[in-house]
Amino acid sequence: MKQPIKAVFFDFDDTLGDRESYAYDCAKAILKANTDIADPVAFEAVLQDWMLWDEKGNIDKNHVAEMLQKKYQITVPYPDLNVYWDEQLWKYCVPYKDARETLTYLKEKYLLGVITNGPSFGQRKKIEICGLSSFFAKENITVSGDGRYRKPDAEIFLEACRKAGVQPQQSVYVGDIYANDVLGSQRAGMQSVWMWSAGNRKQSTSIPMIHALRELKDLL
Repeated sequence: MKQPIKAVFFDFDDTLGDRESYAYDCAKAILKANTDIADPVAFEAVLQDWMLWDEKGNIDKNHVAEMLQKKYQITVPYPDLNVYWDEQLWKYCVPYKDARETLTYLKEKYLLGVITNGPSFGQRKKIEICGLSSFFAKENITVSGDGRYRKPDAEIFLEACRKAGVQPQQSVYVGDIYANDVLGSQRAGMQSVWMWSAGNRKQSTSIPMIHALRELKDLL
């Protein structure tokens, strides 16, 4: 790290929360409620396609609905699947297994915060459901749904730093989507850590990379 660190901020989905797990469970519940597919292999095929079309949460959920109809003639009876998805997803939320251990360690050394895109209620409920609320002061949880800016806009990162009373240069941001998390935090002047939990991946920059949260202990 370039400068002494006073604060560590995190993305939530696929960084603190195991989104692949809870998105799978949420999609499974929606399909079970709206289909009568008896063959478990055929059902799983639809579910796996949903996960592919979802693109780690970076796609309009109505596109998923359109693909379900187009490929499988499955109709989900929601005027806007985005709205229903946001109302349901937090209920299935689980943290990464090393989240609590890592945050416990870091909290003794740094101010901790969250900067996340998404609806205010749903994102805050995820933190609560995962049992991670005690690690973050309320004013240090910044959700795009509360304001005008979304990652990768630098302003949402700067806003979080202002609320926490720290300089961007003395702050680290940890996130999994390079364009949103690394690029956005870099533009705000923060130090960045790219979390890629899916396995090894090359990059042409010198941005520090981790594959699990627990690696932050040694990196920072």
